[in-house]
Amino acid sequence: MTDRIATVTPYLIPPEPVKDQWWARKAYVLVRVQTQDGIVGWGECHLLNFREDAMIALVNRLAEWLIGRPAHNIRAFMGDAFGQFGQQRPGMEVYSAFAGIEIALWDILGKQLGVPVHCLLGGACHESISVYANIYTPNSHPPKAYADVATYIAAQGYTQIKLYPFTSKTTVDEGVAILEAVNDAVGADVDLAVDLWRHASPARALKLARAIEQFDLMWLEDPFAPTDAASMRYLRDAIEQPLLTGETLPTRREFTELFERRAVDIVNPDICLSGILEIQAIAAMAEPFFIAVSPHNSNSMALGTAAAVHAGIGIPNLAPVEYFPFFETALDDVCSGRLSVKAGKIVAPETPGLGVTFDDGAMTRFRV
Repeated sequence: MTDRIATVTPYLIPPEPVKDQWWARKAYVLVRVQTQDGIVGWGECHLLNFREDAMIALVNRLAEWLIGRPAHNIRAFMGDAFGQFGQQRPGMEVYSAFAGIEIALWDILGKQLGVPVHCLLGGACHESISVYANIYTPNSHPPKAYADVATYIAAQGYTQIKLYPFTSKTTVDEGVAILEAVNDAVGADVDLAVDLWRHASPARALKLARAIEQFDLMWLEDPFAPTDAASMRYLRDAIEQPLLTGETLPTRREFTELFERRAVDIVNPDICLSGILEIQAIAAMAEPFFIAVSPHNSNSMALGTAAAVHAGIGIPNLAPVEYFPFFETALDDVCSGRLSVKAGKIVAPETPGLGVTFDDGAMTRFRV
């Protein structure tokens, strides 16, 4: 194969206006890569609020560095990106820029060979994968509002829901009341997970975990930053629920101590931060320690989800993939091929590449 990279172009989808909704959609940064033979691939960069300009700038600098390189040498690109462009110490935004381009290169390779990306990664271990519905809200709501939202989501066929009943200002009783209302509303057929979003200390996390043991959670997520593996292991040994962390960690290097200390039960690297190759490497490292992988996916439900499914479908120790039902159709006016969720599952895709096709004309207004 001789096809080389011709263009790398970032696109910025602005955030949804903040009104009186449960949660407003954040901005998305997408990357269009085209080869000299005219093959187009699309990728997505994990994006945090207020960092759009930095992400666009990094993609553009990477573009200067990539033009003319063989499009199929994905592993070499990632190695050079870390060692040369990143100078062995890239930050979160740099890794996200890497991932967005890497995902697009897999899309190109799949289209060139006429096969789904997961076939290039060794094929499927699962005929379908489960997704869990994230119902995060940044606003304060009474327990009944949480229960109403969870009921609405469960009625769409989702059997796994993650919520955020506790903040740094929430009392134990207030958070338990929210979780109790949701649990009563959706019943025993829907499993629940709780995300603490890194707001707690080990002592508070332990107190909260013991207060909600009665709900038999799928997992307790991100009690505090995952950089302290010793404290994470302390908490894991003291609670009944499975412990999950890792969405802020980009590569296997940052996960190593968590694995060696057996500090967690599940990890959730973000697909558009770690990328496809790296998330599979993290999963391979986790497997001997009996640790499962639940790909984090606070990205678009079109491109981010497609990348997570193709990467995850070949992971033996896969746990449910994150999904945001409220933002499911956000890009439907500019793309086709979004993977559909039925009864909380996504079937293994069969379309070449990632299977998501963008309308270049419709995307013009978002080109940076």
